[in-house]
Amino acid sequence: MALEGSITFKGLTIPKAYLDIHKIVIDVESMSANMEYKVYADQRTFRANKNEHLTTHIEVVPVQEVFIDKLLQAGRAEAKKDGKKYGGFTDYRR
Repeated sequence: MALEGSITFKGLTIPKAYLDIHKIVIDVESMSANMEYKVYADQRTFRANKNEHLTTHIEVVPVQEVFIDKLLQAGRAEAKKDGKKYGGFTDYRR
């Protein structure tokens, strides 16, 4: 999952940064998610070498049950496209 948009990095504005959601940790007790993004200068840089990110950004966001369900569905769909079984997703709500 990725996003594109303008960010400021070390005082410089990058008009079309590419944010790759690297990791999401959901705390069901507090109903919040720690979303870890790797920030790339642009999509071309991301595709060329995933180790060449500018920085890592962590954001804590509130979540609802519907968000968790949609996130798991999207992860399973992406894994299926890649011929994998659910990637690294673990469903703790069994």
